[in-house]
Amino acid sequence: MGLFGKKKGDDGSFKCQYCNMKFDSDERRKRHEKKAHSERGGDMPNMNPFGFG
Repeated sequence: MGLFGKKKGDDGSFKCQYCNMKFDSDERRKRHEKKAHSERGGDMPNMNPFGFG
């Protein structure tokens, strides 16, 4: 039983609200949504190999 009714699927996975990908943890889903669906990040690969902004 979740505390505040998180977006957990029937099979115990968390679904992305944009592309319906499934993740086994809410943290991974949040990280995916931030990287893949934010306006700044988009679907473009990060050109900086060290990951610094």
